[in-house]
Amino acid sequence: MTGISSRLTYSNLKKWNTTFEVKDLASKIYAITNIAGIETVAQYKERKIEEQKAEARKNLTKYPVQVVNQEAINLSNSESAWLPGQIQDKLKSNLQEYLGLKTVVDSKSEDALKKIQAESENAARDESTAIELGKITTAKFALFTKIRKTGSGYTISVDFTDLTTGEQMASATSKEYSKAEYLYGSTGAVDEVTLSIANKLGLSISELNKNLLTSGSAGFSVDDQLALAKQNEAQFQKQMADYDAELSKLMTSNDINAIQNKNRIEAEKALLVEKQNAEKKRQEELKAQKARADQDAKLEAERSIALKTQRDQMAKDAAAKAAEVRKLKLEKQGVLGQISVLESKKKALVEIRQDVENRSLELYNQLVKERAAEEERIRNKSYSTVELGSNGKPTEQALKRRENQIIKSYEDLTNKFFTDCDTVKQATMSQQNGLLTEIRGDQKTLANTKTVSSMGDELKVSFGTYEGSKNGWNAYLSLYSDGILLYTDNFIVNYEALSGKKAPNMETELNDAVIEEYTNNVDMYNSLLTRGDPIIYFEVDYNVTSENDDKPSQYRFNFSRIRVINTVSGKVTQTSALSKVQSRTMKPENDLREIVGITSYEKALLKEFKRNINLMPLPEAIKLQRWFENSIQQGLQLSKAFSSYVLLENKTRILQMSVKIPNTKFTMLKTEVTQSLYQDVMGENPSRIIGENYPVECVSWYDAIYFCNKLSLLCGLTPVYSVNGKTNPDKWGYTPHKGKYIEWKISQNLSANGFRLPTVEEWQYAAKGGQNYTYSGSNYLDEVGWCNSNSGDRTHPVAQKKANGYGLYDMSGNVWEWCWDVYPNDSYYRYYCGGSYSYYDDYCKVGYGSISHAYSQHYSLGFRIVCSASN
Repeated sequence: MTGISSRLTYSNLKKWNTTFEVKDLASKIYAITNIAGIETVAQYKERKIEEQKAEARKNLTKYPVQVVNQEAINLSNSESAWLPGQIQDKLKSNLQEYLGLKTVVDSKSEDALKKIQAESENAARDESTAIELGKITTAKFALFTKIRKTGSGYTISVDFTDLTTGEQMASATSKEYSKAEYLYGSTGAVDEVTLSIANKLGLSISELNKNLLTSGSAGFSVDDQLALAKQNEAQFQKQMADYDAELSKLMTSNDINAIQNKNRIEAEKALLVEKQNAEKKRQEELKAQKARADQDAKLEAERSIALKTQRDQMAKDAAAKAAEVRKLKLEKQGVLGQISVLESKKKALVEIRQDVENRSLELYNQLVKERAAEEERIRNKSYSTVELGSNGKPTEQALKRRENQIIKSYEDLTNKFFTDCDTVKQATMSQQNGLLTEIRGDQKTLANTKTVSSMGDELKVSFGTYEGSKNGWNAYLSLYSDGILLYTDNFIVNYEALSGKKAPNMETELNDAVIEEYTNNVDMYNSLLTRGDPIIYFEVDYNVTSENDDKPSQYRFNFSRIRVINTVSGKVTQTSALSKVQSRTMKPENDLREIVGITSYEKALLKEFKRNINLMPLPEAIKLQRWFENSIQQGLQLSKAFSSYVLLENKTRILQMSVKIPNTKFTMLKTEVTQSLYQDVMGENPSRIIGENYPVECVSWYDAIYFCNKLSLLCGLTPVYSVNGKTNPDKWGYTPHKGKYIEWKISQNLSANGFRLPTVEEWQYAAKGGQNYTYSGSNYLDEVGWCNSNSGDRTHPVAQKKANGYGLYDMSGNVWEWCWDVYPNDSYYRYYCGGSYSYYDDYCKVGYGSISHAYSQHYSLGFRIVCSASN
């Protein structure tokens, strides 16, 4: 974004519009020569303003618009946490889908934009301000939003602003809506202000989109629906290109905001792909229906006048009644919209908890400094006369007292840290509890049975041919929500459901008049259905259950019943039971479980410290106390001394979880690396299926060797791997889980005693377990492993199946396991073994291995570790 030049801006034009005078000679001459009426000065001035506006409108489609939540007035604590985000997302979607604008949402620059907007709302911005804005956002325009809650409802106000000039190009305020969900639901406040902004900016908007924004698509003809589908397809392609361009800019940055924006765009892109696929399917259905309608039109000349009159009267009555029914059935919000709100509340709660954790980390860093400073102060104090022996050196009692003072200061400062962290947490507890209460309430509401009608925008129905053998029409149902296909089904609509009469038995009915009436009725109803006349409509009953918190953002859709209803009479003419269940995981996934953060970790350390110092048997306690004293006397700070003790404990714990592999020089972890262990070492968990005792997955080969070296250092062992000669992974220039390469040469030192990945040969030898089975521990995979046929398409906790002969679990199935080996002639590809929960039995055989790019991070890909047996 560049600064403002001397060119005419909206702001300057506005001022010019009120102060323009014909003062110079050239202007007077121009005015005199145009007295004849070719173009007056006023007309010239108006023309120039319109040209400038037209130029500005061209820029609207060239540069991105940033949607900024400027202010939320009178909202409750929980509403202020999630509602602005919901409005922001809906506005961004509308700008893209209906107005064809590029959009960007950047949390890092939002506060700066709000501040600059507040400072200069009534004045044009100078060039320096524009340059400064160019440093913090790629957007040239911004849509500033204000949400206001009154005593009787909610309103939204929006200002469309040129960021370089500060000019308010358009503004709009919605009418008052009684419920929050009406703000962002179909035909709600956001749709209302979108239409108003489009008009004021002079942006063209199709009649189809106008109808969508004002009344929904339920009354669209087949031709209109086809036109809308083609329009959507073109818009989706443009949006996908915008997403790809934005992602390419973000890929080179490791800034936390860039990473968050990247994750957000990837989630939106995934949803867009679903919408594209749904749109393609919908177009296929509409084209088929259009073809049947065209075929029906060819039969029109063969129909009797009486039959056509009867049909057209039925169509007229149904259309009039359908208009009434639609008013009752039109929903403000689809079920995915409701889930989206629920996920927005979850996201707000997760962010609040993360903010608390971030503040706790700041307090922890302060604690570390205070511990060191206090230890140094105590240690450097001068000893008093009574603390010195005859040799002038401190007595044993004095040294002991000094170390006890250090231990006491350690405990006091740590307890103060706990108090400060609790204060930070309590400051947000009211908001957290309010959000959690709403989330649980929304989950219960979702679980209530819902009815969706084909008279609304979500349930679409098309008809196939009449099947005489089944006495009915093939009907195809598709349930959409927010443009995404949730459910499809097909069934037979009985002849009796439309006519109210039983179909005659073609084998036993001998009266030709009865068969002729039957034939005419079938033809008449066939014509009505293929033309799209709403003589019947459908209702589907279903509910949505939110999975437990250990399955973040997962929902189960349960479809139970479908009804066919005569539009004119309103009577149910056919009912069928359904027993279909479909699952869906929303992206990004919001984990409601409490963050096990630095406070819990520090409490565990303090508890272990006190237990070992105060509660161990006397000889061991004295031994440990002396170990601490010796460490301190050797110049180690107490915190470091205790960390060394913890590392020793870690090493012992890991080795206890391992087994010595006979006739080899290595031990191997009994199980795949669990999420609990991975979290302890790496401080984060990239897995999709979450659980402490589940195998970690979504880790690349690079992530795995990073983990190995970090664990080795935590246990006081010599790391095996080096990158460009460096064994400390923090110096590799690599950020775990970000899908990038380690650019430098990677080598391993097999004489080091640290943890590492097994070679393929080591892995397969260990997997055999000294036995001769097809799989690791059995000839029957179900006994020893989780695979495609028994896993339910998900990982499972480790060590739930039988171990092999060496005491190793899950060597067949659950997750693939990275090995060290490099693929010949391409160092970027590495081997993995063992099969997984999502693969067939053959892949889980002991001798099977495969390759993947070292940066691959897949839901079914994890690892286990080995180390030298001398440990």
